[in-house]
Amino acid sequence: MIAADPETGRSICRQRERGCAGRAQRCSDFVSPRATQAVLYVGAERVDEFADAMRLVREGHDVVVINPRETAPARAFRRGGGTFVRARVEQLPMACCRFDVICENYPYPSGQHYVPPRTFAMARLSRLGPGGRWVLFTEAVRYATLLKALGDYDEGVQRSFRVELSSLPHTEAPPSAYPSAGTRFRLIFERRL
Repeated sequence: MIAADPETGRSICRQRERGCAGRAQRCSDFVSPRATQAVLYVGAERVDEFADAMRLVREGHDVVVINPRETAPARAFRRGGGTFVRARVEQLPMACCRFDVICENYPYPSGQHYVPPRTFAMARLSRLGPGGRWVLFTEAVRYATLLKALGDYDEGVQRSFRVELSSLPHTEAPPSAYPSAGTRFRLIFERRL
């Protein structure tokens, strides 16, 4: 079971999903409501992503949003008291950055934005604290499968992380600016304690 609630033993993800039937998942669905957590949003650009991040800030979580591009929603988030860093995840200093939840909506890795799966994953996984989760949503079935295989067959990753891959109807996944493929994929990597 991934991300169990310490009091009930039930999965936080599934527990929160049941309370949110009929709407798309969002990063905050994977953040514990019981304890302050360090949360990193990777590549956020849309208003709904920043609204979700701001809600977590207001609940008392330590939230950082990063993107190499600073958009109008990013500036509004910063003006509202949020922490926005214009950077790629690989540029975050390792010494200061350990997160409980890393959330990313990464539609199609292609062209100049393509990063080999192991390099891509390790940049995020290396920044997770004990029990931390990296939650990734993507339309790219091949990339999702490659990342899942990394979790299943790379001994270093397998020893330190559990991985879960799920397919979701596009209506249950975070919105995407890309044309709907009908299905999106959710990967959750969780660091073993």
